[in-house]
Formats: sequence, C-alpha cells, structure tokens
Amino acid sequence: MLWSWGANSHGQLGIGTISEQVDKPHKIESDSWSKIKQVACGGGHTVLLDEDGKLFSCGWNSKKQLGIDETTTFQRIWRLSGIKFIEISCGWDFTCAVTDDHFMFVWGCNSNGQLGLPKKHFPESVKPIRLQVNACGVSMGLRHSAIFNSKGEVWTTGCGKHGQLGLGYDVLSSDRFQKVPKVSNISHLCCGQNYTVAWNNNEKVLYVWGDNKHGQLLLSPEKYKCVFVPQKIDIDVQENVKKLLSGWTNILLWLEDGSLLTWGRNNYGQLGTDVPFEGNTLRVKLPDGRNVADVALGAEHTICLADDNTLWAWGWNEHSNTGTASEDYIFAPTLVPFDINDNTKITQISAGGAHNFVVTEEIDTNDEATSTKETKTVA
Repeated sequence: MLWSWGANSHGQLGIGTISEQVDKPHKIESDSWSKIKQVACGGGHTVLLDEDGKLFSCGWNSKKQLGIDETTTFQRIWRLSGIKFIEISCGWDFTCAVTDDHFMFVWGCNSNGQLGLPKKHFPESVKPIRLQVNACGVSMGLRHSAIFNSKGEVWTTGCGKHGQLGLGYDVLSSDRFQKVPKVSNISHLCCGQNYTVAWNNNEKVLYVWGDNKHGQLLLSPEKYKCVFVPQKIDIDVQENVKKLLSGWTNILLWLEDGSLLTWGRNNYGQLGTDVPFEGNTLRVKLPDGRNVADVALGAEHTICLADDNTLWAWGWNEHSNTGTASEDYIFAPTLVPFDINDNTKITQISAGGAHNFVVTEEIDTNDEATSTKETKTVA
C-alpha cells in the first residue's frame, strides 16, 4: 500500500487532487503496479518504480519531467515500456532512470545541460532519451546531476557556477557528463541544491565540492564559500555507510552501526536539534533508544522510520511536510501520527521538496505465529 502527504500544489501526491497541502498520510490504492521498489520525489513531481521495472509518474510537468502528460494520479510512462529499470532519481524538474544493464534514460529540464545532453541539439524540455552512460548510482540536485560507475568514478553535468560539478574553476557549466578528477572508489553519492558529496567506503572519507555558504561541506564558509575541486574530508568514521543523503543545504550519513550523523544549515531544524550548527557533525537520536530502520531527506525536512514501526520527522513544516504538528519548524524527532493497524509494516519511506511517500505491507499473523512456534520447538 502507498501513502502520501505534504505539499500537493501540482498533484505530486498522486491522490487525484491539487491542494496546498495534505496534513496526514493519505492512502493510495491501485492495481496498476506490482510491488513497489522505489519512489523518487522532485520539487513538485513524483516517479514510482515497481519490481517489474515499470515506471509511473504524477505531478508537476512544466518541463516534461513526468515523461507523460500532466496528471494528478500515477500513470504508466508507456514511452518506456518494454525496458526494465532498476533505479530512479529526480532533480528539481528533471528525471532519470537506470536500466538493468546500467544505462540511463533522462527527461525533463535541460536548460543547464543537467540531463547530459548538448543544449545546441536538444530543447530545454526533453522527452525520455537514452544516454550512452554507465551508471551504478545517480543523484540530481537543483540544476546539476552526478553519477558514479562500476569503477567508482564520478561524472557530473549541468550548472557548475558554485563548483558543484567539481571540474575546476574554468568549468562553470557542462551539457554532457565529464569525469571528476581526484575522486575514486566511490560507493555513495548525493547532490545538494548547489553542491555534491561522495563517500569512499574503502578509505572511510568524504569528498565534497560546490557551494559551502552554510558550512555544509564541513569547511569554513568564510575561507571556502565555493569549492571547485573535490576536497577530502576525514570525519572520523570507521563504519561503513548505509546511506548518504542531502537536502538543499544539509547532509546526513546513516552508518551501519545505526548512527545518524548530520551537518549543514539548521534554520528550520533540518539537523533534528535546536543547537546551532558550528562546523562539526551532530548525532541525531530517536526517542527512548529506538534504532533507525530507514531515513529520507526532503529539501529541508527529514523523515525517519524506527525499528518499532513508528515514523518520526523533523525540519521544515510549512506545507505539513513532516506531518507532525501545525508549527512551521520541528527542531527534534517528533512522532508522525499514522493510522495503521498492528498487522501493517512500513517497508519504505521517500521524501521530495516538501512531500513524502510511505510504502506499507500487510503482515500475515498466521505465518508469524507458525514461525515463532517452529523457532521455540527447535530451541
């Protein structure tokens, strides 16, 4: 089952209506897709990938970022039928999908070359088109895109005036993917609004480049307002990383030991605390010793799934993005009211500019009881 809430000004929640916001999780029922594999959210649009590799989309379509006509309910992207996809990503108003042979299809806004398509030959708004680019991971920001390939190399395209391409002081824009120097063996990658960060699991170090106005690159903003060449940052982490995520101006690491490390701008409570950010990483802890089961970042808010099947949120809340209360800012992990029964398990969470999606599954209590009985018998 799929649920959504938050900003809905373009119908990006997929519930069939347009409204300023939806305060609480709203159930979406459909027989169109198989089991949901991933939901990706942009500024005002949403793309869904099912386990059969099919794509569906809804919401804002000003730059053809849906790959179909504008719609307020999830509709199949038939132009891409017959192709199996394994990963999707959304930028502000552009989209990409990775095939099972690790090639990319891109569509939507290309005004800054963020699709990796030459602006001389392609319009500002592009229908889905295949790139001859190998991608094992992809992320999209406001006006730029980044991928890493099977070699752990990072390639970027789009706007680079803040250094977010990492291609040096002389390359302030690109309309095709170019290799970022001095970066290798990358396992995780994400784009912020105007910057890029990457993680190397072998060296246990962070690589950063781009806008640093709020210290989000863990460098002094007075000395490094923009970083045009990747810088290696040791944040004293010895564990592997499960997820590296970014909002517009804040970053979060979910480590294998369950820790959440976060840093960057904190004007809306993006860091899960009211303590000012002073250039060092902060740890976010869920109440009562709960452990993290999953986490997702929107533009300036966070939603987090705990291991007891509860949902928590913090940060910007102007459009009820966090689903927690009427306040515009939530400065600590706060329980999201979610009306589900004890037989329903939350399996996935996703966040966009100011909207969210949750995937749930019904648990067969008879199977659980049988499993428990068998375990006791064996013991």
